[in-house]
Amino acid sequence: MTELDDLVDEMAVLLGAPCTLEDADFNVLGYSGQSDVDAVRQRSILERRATSQVRDWFHAQGIRTSTTPIRTPADPDLGISARLCIPARHLNRVQGYFWLLDPDEAISEHDWPAATRIAEIAALLLSQSTRRQTRLNLFYRDLVEGDRMTARAAAKEIVLASDLRIGDPVTCLLVEHPTPIENLSVQTRRDGVVWVQESPTIASAIVRGRIKTQDPSSIELLTRLGYLRRPRPPTTAPFVGIGPQVSMLEDLRRSRWGALTALRVARANHPGKPTEWASLGVLKLLSAAADHDLAEAIVSEQLMAFLSNDRNAELVRTARVYLDCAGSAAHTASALNLHRQSLYHRLAQVERRTGLDLKRGADRTYLHLALMLGDFLPLS
Repeated sequence: MTELDDLVDEMAVLLGAPCTLEDADFNVLGYSGQSDVDAVRQRSILERRATSQVRDWFHAQGIRTSTTPIRTPADPDLGISARLCIPARHLNRVQGYFWLLDPDEAISEHDWPAATRIAEIAALLLSQSTRRQTRLNLFYRDLVEGDRMTARAAAKEIVLASDLRIGDPVTCLLVEHPTPIENLSVQTRRDGVVWVQESPTIASAIVRGRIKTQDPSSIELLTRLGYLRRPRPPTTAPFVGIGPQVSMLEDLRRSRWGALTALRVARANHPGKPTEWASLGVLKLLSAAADHDLAEAIVSEQLMAFLSNDRNAELVRTARVYLDCAGSAAHTASALNLHRQSLYHRLAQVERRTGLDLKRGADRTYLHLALMLGDFLPLS
């Protein structure tokens, strides 16, 4: 939200000190140029939020109840320098905090009234954005979980709150962090993109048309879609799953279902690269049945015992490479750097322990499916 960035810069210029703006939960929303930072500010900017220990410490200084700017002391043990905190309040409710490093108490109290007016404007913007986001989150839930009539009504409400049109083809994207998601109410707006909260750690984007994944990383894709307000290297890369495009907004649940499956596969791969439903191949079967039912249909008891025994790890890898090489002994031996006879010996052990005949196409297909889906199914 560029208005908030402007207010942060205005506050920094007014008070002559580096400034950050955080929401009421200490998620970083914006910051000015930082010529000198303490350990806590550096960590907050990099990780986008303060730790629970730091939050508790500042709450103990009375910032939640203060209606005027308040000075907070230093705490060398926590890496905290003395600060001036300016609560951003609207209708007597804290919407966020402006923080300015002030170790020498050089910020004049003469400027505090003007700083409070800036904070009041920020609080109004944050309050409006939060209410809008709450409504979008509720409509999204109706859209993807309600019956046909409920989904149709929710689609109309989302259209009224965005620049999407009811007949637009759309795609659902899911992004998961191991920590709570970004504050969606202040994300940068992008044409044809609506961000909503799926869960505490998962955000969902409704994107007009097909999502182009030419971006080399998830971070660049998310920045392009407005999820990240500033490009940055994440301390922990997010997982991203992209569903199929559907013909209209009220059909979004089908795209979301595919995105959930893609996100599930993404968790098993290296983070930092988006995973698309279209690229899943046979892994799309993960969306076709419950895990237990799928395991029962694809993995026999003997095969389950083979796959779940750590002592078979070398044989499992050999079988996986062999089947990925379309049953070519030459290519498999080369990929594993094995003598051909050693490979045949391993394959014979695989057959003995699985009860399958790798000379039969049906058995090879059965084993290949079990190996590909086994990473996502309960094998015990």
